[in-house]
Amino acid sequence: MRGLLSSVALVGAMASCGPLPPEQSLPRASYNGPIPVVAATPADAALACLSRSPEVRRDGTVFAVHQIGDLTQKIAVDETGGYVPRDVAGMLVTALSRAGVSQVNRINTTVTEFEIARAREQILGDGGPVFVEGEQLPYRPLERGALRGSDVVIDGSITQLDFNTYSSGGQISLFGAGAGRRTFALTVGADVRVTDTRSTELVMAQAYSKQAVGVEVFGSVFRFFDDELFDVNIGRESQEGLHAGLRWMLAEAAYDIVARVTGHDGSCDALLPPGAAARPVAVPVAAPVAAPVVVPVVEPASAAIVVEPA
Repeated sequence: MRGLLSSVALVGAMASCGPLPPEQSLPRASYNGPIPVVAATPADAALACLSRSPEVRRDGTVFAVHQIGDLTQKIAVDETGGYVPRDVAGMLVTALSRAGVSQVNRINTTVTEFEIARAREQILGDGGPVFVEGEQLPYRPLERGALRGSDVVIDGSITQLDFNTYSSGGQISLFGAGAGRRTFALTVGADVRVTDTRSTELVMAQAYSKQAVGVEVFGSVFRFFDDELFDVNIGRESQEGLHAGLRWMLAEAAYDIVARVTGHDGSCDALLPPGAAARPVAVPVAAPVAAPVVVPVVEPASAAIVVEPA
């Protein structure tokens, strides 16, 4: 056994060593690996079907996504950061875009607010004079009503991260040498809300969850030296990506939200993954409030430009 451990240590030491490149030599070409691809989920076909449906094409609802933060507060001590992203709102924005709905950006408005402030100070330009109703202006004017408002806003939080939801496996060991196979799973869940931005009434509230399943095949050699345990693992792991599972879960949520808000007839449900076609009933807390009819007020032409004295 001592000889076996010595051989393993020698192989590891040789694998970690290598000659240094000559001084002032050309750098080696970087390893590029697989080509980048567009991230996809099993729900993308159903989202694309929604984008072609007459209900979505006729619907003028403007969606906004605010924040879907991590409330589990679980981090990996031996890794860098948490198990799940701090905010996955961007994943939901992508899924809504694939569903073909109109959106306004409410996740990061820093640049928009900065430029509005500079335009109010009359120091923001567009690279040349701007003509508004025959008047030439050297700065970008602020036009009333130019900023598009939203009809519904989506927010929520990741509220569940349970490890080892179920596990199974087997292991055999003989004279400190062993081999085995284990399977395990973890569950991540999120609560999502849809709110009418005019009345603040809830249009829809639903909870979603996704399991990530892992399989580990390992072989180990154990040997005690006084009070120390030496463990050499040689094997492979196959685990469904947790972040990819989050993206899939939010794509399913986007499908439900768009179908609910636009009144879709459910003809795209058949394109969802097997077992997901039987959609949970999302009971609305309140029906969406219709947009009020605004009677335009006739004002002087100069009122279309908000200009403060320099």
